[in-house]
Amino acid sequence: MKLLPLFILLLITSFLILPAAAAGSTEEDMLKKAQNLDVTVPQKGDAMLGTQGSMTQIVDWLNACVEAIMSFVNDVMKMLGISDTTYAHDLTKTLEQGTNLSKSMTKK
Repeated sequence: MKLLPLFILLLITSFLILPAAAAGSTEEDMLKKAQNLDVTVPQKGDAMLGTQGSMTQIVDWLNACVEAIMSFVNDVMKMLGISDTTYAHDLTKTLEQGTNLSKSMTKK
């Protein structure tokens, strides 16, 4: 009875490790790639607080932050060798749909 949870855990772990192992990267290569990952925080707007312009600028800034985070997540998935999986494509598609919806709400 206790073998089933252990087997399921082993199966899930193998699904996470196999794409990274298939990429053929050594631990040193992955470490170098991980050290080169970076994300740049976008600049905030300079409109007076409380105005409609400042609200639009903060939403635009948040959208720019989301794009930076999405880029970082894509870089991490590439580093781990899972960027070509269905999960990664679905995740990226869902995040882009949310970003597009937010951008369409701020347009006049």
